Amino acid sequence: MNNYLSTLLFFSLLTVFFFSIFVSGIFAQELGDQKAISPKSNPIINSGSFPIGIDINPITNKLYVANQFSNTISVIDIDKSKVEKNIDVGNSPYDVDVNPFSNRIYSSNRDSNTISVIDGFTNKALTNIRVGNSPLGIGINLATSWIYVANLDSKTITVIDAIDNKIIRSLNYASIPYDIVINPHTNKVYISDLGKDSVLVLEGSNNTLVSTIPVGSKPSVLALNTETNTIYVSNFRNDSISVINGTSNKIEKSINVGDNPVGIAVNPRTNKIYVNNLVNNLEDNTISVINGATNKVIKNIPLEHAIVASGVNKPFIDIPLKVTFPFIATKLTVDPTTNFTYVTNARSNGIITIDGNTDEIIAKIFMDIHPPNSGNVKCNDVILSAGESTTLPVNATAKCEAIPDRGYDFGYWSVKNNTKENPVIFNVTGYGTLTANFKGAILTETFIILTSVIIGLVSTIGGWFYRQRSRLSFKRNLTNIDYTYEMLSKKNKEECIKQLEQIQRDLNFLHRKGKINESQLEFLEKRINWYISRVNVSK
Repeated sequence: MNNYLSTLLFFSLLTVFFFSIFVSGIFAQELGDQKAISPKSNPIINSGSFPIGIDINPITNKLYVANQFSNTISVIDIDKSKVEKNIDVGNSPYDVDVNPFSNRIYSSNRDSNTISVIDGFTNKALTNIRVGNSPLGIGINLATSWIYVANLDSKTITVIDAIDNKIIRSLNYASIPYDIVINPHTNKVYISDLGKDSVLVLEGSNNTLVSTIPVGSKPSVLALNTETNTIYVSNFRNDSISVINGTSNKIEKSINVGDNPVGIAVNPRTNKIYVNNLVNNLEDNTISVINGATNKVIKNIPLEHAIVASGVNKPFIDIPLKVTFPFIATKLTVDPTTNFTYVTNARSNGIITIDGNTDEIIAKIFMDIHPPNSGNVKCNDVILSAGESTTLPVNATAKCEAIPDRGYDFGYWSVKNNTKENPVIFNVTGYGTLTANFKGAILTETFIILTSVIIGLVSTIGGWFYRQRSRLSFKRNLTNIDYTYEMLSKKNKEECIKQLEQIQRDLNFLHRKGKINESQLEFLEKRINWYISRVNVSK
């Protein structure tokens, strides 16, 4: 009997032990395969070597970057902030322009004297069109589907039909053409002429020269605000921006900016102009921000800290030949929908992103949730699910809190030292991924159900052991009664009755202790009484 009781106790304790483990560690995630991020992440989207030209397709949300020393066009997925493909083109691609409606991309290849035509759906180069010598700036006339190419050394403008990729005409208006921009609403073509310090205006319907506008020294990149019909040109040598009225073709104002401005872009929705100042061949770059309504510089954004943080600590790349503007340059493009400006930077071989709301350099923090669908994260009051991201200023402080779904508890962050603090606070140094690891937790209703099951299980097993024990006790006492009667009923009748009565008293004691049940006691007492009556009859 003691063995059965010991077995019952052991089984019950074992059941409770495993149940406790189940409650505290159900679905718990192991600490292996952690996705730790570096405390020093890169604030720049990497591209190819020596990026210059850049343009955006706002419909497909892709950036296209011309990498002059890689001979490639980088296709960047803006949502993921990563290069999804590098497309081989001609030698020394300088500029890139996108037709968002046909999803065709055009790259000027300076040393190949060609224009590469790329299919944006397949990310494959379709053909190369031979143009003049040293093609640089490209402009697309969406009204006529004509492509304009500024050939620096040939001193010509090549006009290409984008439908059949054939050259229509070669224009000889400029002495040293550099950049081209087109207003499809007015069908006017604007060309910056480095040789004559002027901007040429062509009639887009017949490509005739209608005006020559004197500007500053060494006019380089052009930008257009189609909302106000205003043209902006960077004057490289005298550190200024000329503002041209597109209706009158006259200078409205000259705005002083940083040293050696080249790249320029306009956000027509905010009426802001962004100018990239090279400052001694890319050393100590700055972005001048101009308010288009007042034509005044409202902010200068330093880029040096982001460039150095990307891992570049030298002033410039070692090049065997003396290379200066226009072969050292940077360009910009604006996404009016997100109000982000993207700037190429040849020193860091990447793209710097500026938030037009704050005019600060920003980076993205991507969220990962492990296991999937176990919770989300709130970073600086923005709720993020797995795969989503938030944009934050570089060097800003981020506060991220892991919020578990029902059935989960927060485990740890996959950051340095796998901290379990929640929320976690860190300094944003660049693009990176923050992983919130959750562990399973048992629900209240599940706990109640499991507890009921365990109690029922223990009760069932206990009842089985009790029945087994009472059966054994019943059989043992029945055997004892029969044996006493058989042995003493004929030899010593008085002793037989005495022994049977003692057994009856013992049975009552066992019944009170719960070792035999009521029906068993009743059966055994009837058996004893029957034996006693038989003994008395035979006296």
